[in-house]
Amino acid sequence: MGPVRVVIIGSTGAIGQTHIDAISDLSSCKLVGVNARTQTPLLQQASQLSVTAYPSLDEVLEDSNVDAVIIATPHPSHKDITLRAISAGKHVLVEKPISVTPAESDEMVKAARKAKLTLGVLYNNRFRPEALKMHDLIESGEIGNIYRGNMISAMFRSQDYYDRLDWRGTWKYEGGGTLINQGIHAIDMFLWLMGMPETVTGVLRTLKHRIEVEDYASSILEYENGALASIQCDTVQAPNKQRIEIYGENGAIIMDDWKVTLHRMKTPVQEFLETDRTVKFVPPDSTSETFDFGPEKGTHAPAIDDFCRAIQEGRDPLVTGEEGARAQELVAAITLSGCTGRKVELPVDRAEYDELMETLQLAGRLPDICDVS
Repeated sequence: MGPVRVVIIGSTGAIGQTHIDAISDLSSCKLVGVNARTQTPLLQQASQLSVTAYPSLDEVLEDSNVDAVIIATPHPSHKDITLRAISAGKHVLVEKPISVTPAESDEMVKAARKAKLTLGVLYNNRFRPEALKMHDLIESGEIGNIYRGNMISAMFRSQDYYDRLDWRGTWKYEGGGTLINQGIHAIDMFLWLMGMPETVTGVLRTLKHRIEVEDYASSILEYENGALASIQCDTVQAPNKQRIEIYGENGAIIMDDWKVTLHRMKTPVQEFLETDRTVKFVPPDSTSETFDFGPEKGTHAPAIDDFCRAIQEGRDPLVTGEEGARAQELVAAITLSGCTGRKVELPVDRAEYDELMETLQLAGRLPDICDVS
């Protein structure tokens, strides 16, 4: 099979140019067209790129010269576009998050598997060398059995950010706030490292913005093996912060704003805890190693390359539809817990979550349980 012939849906949007630049560096695929609702910018873009301008989605899907589509539109449209593309026999790479609700992602994954087409989700942070190193260290057993984790994803947004586009910050069109939009990249990466929990207890707040949805969320994750983790996502904290901590019996991995450090315990934690007689109130001695990955490189290109090579090689991409839905599953669990005040088991009850979304859309705000005023 030659290069995968790709069309970008939503090409004139904020992320469209990122996909265009990424594809230009790849041999596994070829950009053959662009599609967007705004026709004048679309025609200008297509002319500059010397590719086909598709005024409508139907025209993209009817073209046998198109093998796959990359969906770069706001996530409320992801499900419908994906289902239509799959029905037309096209492979699909969809930007994060995969959709608005777990029920929607279930439908997308089922349709792709039934049609034997490739569905991937663009969680490009997994392709960062820092993420790959952390994952390799954990998989190799470098830090031993994991018993605790922590993640903070704080990405400040002004009120103007929400006011510029009507769909932002609303339950009806965005389906959530800092969890499903800004924090979901970090959530996906954290789950890739820690795995899926059994239960979740969440807290949601609208602390500072004039929006319907949460701008702050925190949660406690409990795992089958007894491990515990905490997650915090917000758009109110300044300065920004991206931090992941993974603690195991033999060591710890800490990523602080993409600086990765491995700590190796000279004595396993549990052994030291039970045998130390120094009464100095200190942890086991350890050594540390901080990794240098050089200048930051774009990660959309390797993510798209993996998706296209998966099509060529007849395998799954690194981030399948099922993998890409895991972060959304956790977002739903935190949201359901935060809005009901109770611990939630995973997977979430689809009917209950859809009912909650309907209630929140009608109310246009978080429930009273989240109000601390």
